[in-house]
Amino acid sequence: MQRYCFVPGMLIALLFVLSSSAQAQLTPNHRKELAAITKQVGQVAATIRKKDYDTAGTELTDAEEKLKAIVTEAGISDTDPSIKRVSALIERQRGLLSKATGTMPAGGSASGSTAAGGTEVSFVKDVAPIINERCIRCHGENNPRRNLRLDTFAGWRQGGQGGVLLVPGNPNASLLLARINAPQGQGRMPAQGEALSDKQKETIASWIKAGAKLDDGAAPTATLANLIFEEAKKEVKLPKPKGTETVSFTRDIAPFMANLCLNCHNNNRRTSGLSVENFFEIMKGGESGEVIIPGDHENSRMFRLVGGLELPRMPANQARITRQNYDDFKKWFEEGNTYDGNDPLTPIREFVPSDAELARRKFGTKSDAEMASHRLSQTGEQYRRATGQGITNKVETNEFLIVGDVDSSRLQTVSGWAKSQLDSIQKELGGGNLWRGKLAIFVWKDRTGYEQFASQAEQKRASRDVYGHAQVTLGHEDAYIVLQDTSDSPGSGPGLRETLAQQLTVAYLQRGERQIPNWIALGYGYIQSEPFAGPARLKSWRDEAVALAPAVNQPDELYVDGTFSPASTGAIGHTLLKFIEAQGGKDRFTQFRRAIERGESVNNAIKATYNTEGSTVASEFFKNLRAR
Repeated sequence: MQRYCFVPGMLIALLFVLSSSAQAQLTPNHRKELAAITKQVGQVAATIRKKDYDTAGTELTDAEEKLKAIVTEAGISDTDPSIKRVSALIERQRGLLSKATGTMPAGGSASGSTAAGGTEVSFVKDVAPIINERCIRCHGENNPRRNLRLDTFAGWRQGGQGGVLLVPGNPNASLLLARINAPQGQGRMPAQGEALSDKQKETIASWIKAGAKLDDGAAPTATLANLIFEEAKKEVKLPKPKGTETVSFTRDIAPFMANLCLNCHNNNRRTSGLSVENFFEIMKGGESGEVIIPGDHENSRMFRLVGGLELPRMPANQARITRQNYDDFKKWFEEGNTYDGNDPLTPIREFVPSDAELARRKFGTKSDAEMASHRLSQTGEQYRRATGQGITNKVETNEFLIVGDVDSSRLQTVSGWAKSQLDSIQKELGGGNLWRGKLAIFVWKDRTGYEQFASQAEQKRASRDVYGHAQVTLGHEDAYIVLQDTSDSPGSGPGLRETLAQQLTVAYLQRGERQIPNWIALGYGYIQSEPFAGPARLKSWRDEAVALAPAVNQPDELYVDGTFSPASTGAIGHTLLKFIEAQGGKDRFTQFRRAIERGESVNNAIKATYNTEGSTVASEFFKNLRAR
């Protein structure tokens, strides 16, 4: 057996190594000093923008000396992650300083334009970010003022109403330079806000003087945002999900960031150079560099500030993240800060759920029995608010919970009508899941009861000449219709069965995941109620639609909810749907309805079904009405 022995010198050396290893670590004080250095380095960017280059250089040198002192004192390597992070920030600011003073090339592609001073200027890296931040609001795809689009390089080449935008090689003859150099109020662009800085103007002028070229490999039709993104993502880490994450950026992180951080850190107000407008901007970081180191919350500046590990604590106002927000945030770091959305440029505002979506999440997880209990309890509470007392009469079936201040026999009659009408609706519109927890039907014997329900249970005023309405929300937290018991025979006004048929159809169309325009839902309701309306009522709907036609200024207004009063919406919706059906028969009309139910806009549904524009159909509809 081979034996090993230690001589005293070797033992001493080993003890020294072990002792040194145990002591080679950052203390809490060291971490505080690193945080202070990080803040100091982050402020250098502002100093550079003020063109105080000497002070900026001094601050960076001082930061380097302090960092070296920490490395020596802690007995650690300069490759320690905490040290490397701060070193990278210093190097980044050194690069900005060198670029500002002209002592090194400002990064560009091999085909970048060359300015008179010998500094390469890249359209993608240097010019596009300026324009994308300051000009796209007025000259983008959706708002190209004076027919000038600056969101693509192709738009630059085309120019606008003012003429050719660029004269390659001649900045002084280029309209773009004339606009950005003009005095405010005399055609200066941007028209609102501050003018471009001298440095930004110089960058654009240098690019034009060198030929106003697009970088090699960049597509002229690509948006500036995408060009910038494709270039910047080469350096920005965008962790992809592994499928094992328990915390979602889009569901758990983005909503509280949008509510608490976006006011100070957006694309128009980049406090400390940081925007949280989208995931890409978050991961790009701010003036002090990256604020998120994937998987490392201890050394990530965003977590240290938001989590209270470093001052000033964020958010800067009185708002604070909740305990659940903190736990989710920390877990998101532990799981690698992955992004589970489709496009990293998607605004985080789009991930903030509406009240309706929150209700869908809450009630979507409840069982059928829990939903039935919820409906009974909620209906009782609504009844109590309207009348001041509990439910006395009710009829309950598999599909409906029918209550009201009419007698039991009347509720039984309404129950029979509702069942028969539901069968008719399902036969006409197709089957499918019904209302979770049943549909409540309130029947009030007179106008007083109907109006009291609206004011006390719904906190709104009942619309004049409206005798029923429906309310079905996402998740089916609410699912009810309210009816005034008018009569059983059609006359100058609607009978109860007519109103029931209308509102039951509306409630049926509202039960899905997509919001159906009210004029379509109520228009279908009127179609379903035709057998109970009588000839006089049918004529009154047509006459009302004819009378409403002159009130519409633009054809497309016809399809906008709110163009007509609640009392008139059904009549116009019924007449318009009948007109659309007549254009291509029953089958095409069914295709149109299904497109609407899938979430298509009215115009897209018409275009896909009838191969024409919605405005064209609206114009023909008005012509048809006026011809009567």
